[in-house]
Amino acid sequence: MSDAVLSQEEINALLNGSLGGGSSSIADASPAPSSVPPAAPMPSSAGSAANFTEEDINQLTEVAKLALGATSSVVQMFVNQQNAEIALEQVRVISYSDLVRECASDEYLVLKIAYIEGFDGLTYLVLKKSTVAIIGDLAMGGSGLNVEFQEMHISANQEMLNQMMGKTTTSLAEIFKKRVDISPPTPEMINFSKGTPADMPDFHEGADFLRIGYNLKLGDVAITEMIQLYPADFALLMAHELNKPAKEPPKPQVAPPPPNAGMPPMMDPMQQQPIPGQIPGQMPGMMPNMGMPMPGQMPGMMPNMGMPMPGQMPGMMPNMGMPMPGQMPNMFQGSPAEFGMLQMPGGIGLQSNIDLLLDVPLEITVELGRTRMLIKDVLELGIGSVVELNKLAGESVEVFVNNKLIAKGEVVVIDENFAVRITNIINPQDRLQAL
Repeated sequence: MSDAVLSQEEINALLNGSLGGGSSSIADASPAPSSVPPAAPMPSSAGSAANFTEEDINQLTEVAKLALGATSSVVQMFVNQQNAEIALEQVRVISYSDLVRECASDEYLVLKIAYIEGFDGLTYLVLKKSTVAIIGDLAMGGSGLNVEFQEMHISANQEMLNQMMGKTTTSLAEIFKKRVDISPPTPEMINFSKGTPADMPDFHEGADFLRIGYNLKLGDVAITEMIQLYPADFALLMAHELNKPAKEPPKPQVAPPPPNAGMPPMMDPMQQQPIPGQIPGQMPGMMPNMGMPMPGQMPGMMPNMGMPMPGQMPGMMPNMGMPMPGQMPNMFQGSPAEFGMLQMPGGIGLQSNIDLLLDVPLEITVELGRTRMLIKDVLELGIGSVVELNKLAGESVEVFVNNKLIAKGEVVVIDENFAVRITNIINPQDRLQAL
């Protein structure tokens, strides 16, 4: 046995496996030989790749992990393998020349996907031709073993990847706090060793990509790799959006004006001009002849108090609605009071709203299972045909309310009628949100 010590690069190569992303069977899923070059996390190519920071890579890696979401369930449904799954393997920046060198040994299915809302850019999903054949055969009910590639396999892969990207855009919308939507994917078989694709403008010499590698396990049939490519400029744009502040800083509040703002300054009463007919020394704003009675008026009484003036309501003093000439305006005006909005204690408003809905009928559906069939198999169905579902005998059924999952249970029989005994139920808050 040799006493040679493995270098760190050779250890990394053994851990990472092949960079080419080829598919292999479970039995052949052994570590790659140490001669395979290690996967460099950041290539030294010039251009956009140099603009990526370690923080950008880490943030985009977390986005890729979160965006996976429920995509494993999509893979399980299409390949009819309950233990099928997809997991993030590696995120790194790669140049187009390195991509061609890694993928030169085989032909690949490349799906071009355009973002039509939320972002302005393209992303590409890449699968090896042999992987496309396995997925297509499994989707059509085959075993996935010793499969030869057929054109119809492309459609099956296109539909699976389209649904996976639909799940991914939902996760991206939650991460970036905005609506995100994509166009249907455009497939094309590409041999990178024969030149750049004509219909994919991002594939050219000098281009850089953010390469996201996913470990794709197709049940007990094969383990392979799916690659997602983001043009470097588009990936940097997404990273910069993650660094934007979540909320705009609050605008400074303007202090309310003082109560007497805009009002004339208080004047010395003795400096104001007396009202015509007013006794010298009389306070401005006082009615004339307040000091001495008018002829026929009893001392101490105001003039014309006995009978109203023309156009005046009986019992009202003249000029009570508007100030007399030279009279000072009301100096005791203030700004209107401001009160905060009243808030009910937590839970009271919610409970009262729920009480109003307690008599509303809802549609409850129990799902025994699902399956996928080819159109030709559906047309061949007849009386006595057996449709195999995707659930095992005795497995829990799912209970939906208005097409929202709220519980799981087991089928029982009560007085010759089917019923469901609840065995697992989601928490009340999630049930309210589902309704």
